[in-house]
Amino acid sequence: MPVTARRTALPGAVSHSSQPSPRPTGRHLAKHRKPTKSVAAPRAAAAVLSVGLAVSGGAVLSVVSTPQTASATTRTTSAQWARGNSAIAKKPLLRYGDAGQAVRYVQRSLDVQAGGWYGSATRTAVANFQRRVGLPRTGTMTVNTWRSLFYAASHGLLHGGTRSSGNLSTFQARVLTEAAKLRGTPYRYGGTTTSGFDCSGYTGYVYKKAGKKLPRTARQQYSATKHLSRTAAKPGDLVFFKGGGGSVYHVGIYAGGNMLWHSSRPGRPVAKAKIWTSSVAFGRA
Repeated sequence: MPVTARRTALPGAVSHSSQPSPRPTGRHLAKHRKPTKSVAAPRAAAAVLSVGLAVSGGAVLSVVSTPQTASATTRTTSAQWARGNSAIAKKPLLRYGDAGQAVRYVQRSLDVQAGGWYGSATRTAVANFQRRVGLPRTGTMTVNTWRSLFYAASHGLLHGGTRSSGNLSTFQARVLTEAAKLRGTPYRYGGTTTSGFDCSGYTGYVYKKAGKKLPRTARQQYSATKHLSRTAAKPGDLVFFKGGGGSVYHVGIYAGGNMLWHSSRPGRPVAKAKIWTSSVAFGRA
């Protein structure tokens, strides 16, 4: 407990006379003395105790207690509670200090002790997840981070788990994350940007975001990859569609379980779909 000591002359602190000393009035009043002001009542959260003690030698001690630090729950504002309890389907922007059920969902997904408050441990876990899926390491739950988290959860990639197709490399996990982010992007012949993709424009864009560059066309991509059997293929690999004579006419990203991500044709945006034919080949870049 901090202690502040102030020395006061003994005659001023202890009176030896039983008779009250006359008090000067008017102009005889000492100029340095000011009228006593009323003291405001202390706040309930931090009570202050002041004790004056007269001791030998005339020393007067003022003892003040240190206010207690507010808890994490006390510091959480109504806005932080509102964000922390938002529906996860809305992909709310969550950050340090938020609290509620949405925060608890993130904590359970990333193996953080689920206390429901977005503290340092949660922020670190989110940043590490963002690094694994190739997102900026902000430690904040952004829309893209939510999308990656939902994808990882639906494909058994959280808690150290994987699908039966086997362990995925970091690159393959990033490919799947980037592929899912582009769901709904319109088809555009010759398109290679987010304003619209054709089939190979989509696969090339996703692979570049994940860290590898592919040639431009589906046939060139097929020639540039290592060919695999269906049983050896893993999610994140490329799947090529062949026509008569073995020519490649379409390419997508294998999602596992006879599914793929692709940009198929005009009027149909990027989507996850079933592989509709057995005339396919798989490739790994």
